Formats: sequence, C-alpha cells, structure tokens
Amino acid sequence: MTLSIFLGICIVYLIISFLILPFQYRALVALKKEEKKYKIIGKKQDDMYDEMVASQLILHQNMQGNPIFFLANIMSSLIYWMKHRKEKP
Repeated sequence: MTLSIFLGICIVYLIISFLILPFQYRALVALKKEEKKYKIIGKKQDDMYDEMVASQLILHQNMQGNPIFFLANIMSSLIYWMKHRKEKP
C-alpha cells in the first residue's frame, strides 16, 4: 500500500516535470541570451538582475528556486548544455 502510494507520487512528479520542461528550457535560453547581451556590453550578471523589473525577478526566482521544479530545472540545464556545448562564451 505504502509502496504504491510512493510510486504514484513519483509518477505524478515525473509527469509534472516533463510537462514543465519546455517552459523551463525556454526560460533558461532567454536568461542565457540576456547574460550574453550584458556580457557583450561589458556588464556583469549582477547588473542584469539589478536592472530587471520586480515581476521578472519574482518569476525567475520561482522558476529556479521552487522545489517542485527541481527535476525540470536539472533536465533543462542538461538539455541546454548538450545543445550548446560547442559554443564558446
């Protein structure tokens, strides 16, 4: 009984993670583009976050810091790394 409940929770978590994965990946790609843009003009990552509006900061914090999104964050980071590993920063 307990094992089936645990497996059910794990399966639901995996399904949620796979549904969230495209959104997490798009957010990561957009964040990396912003970082590159700021790097080109000579600003630091701190400056990028300082210039963000509050709604963007809250959205970024929720997407990157929420434990529900932990697996989706790891998977999106791995996918981004695999797709962009040949690019040089």
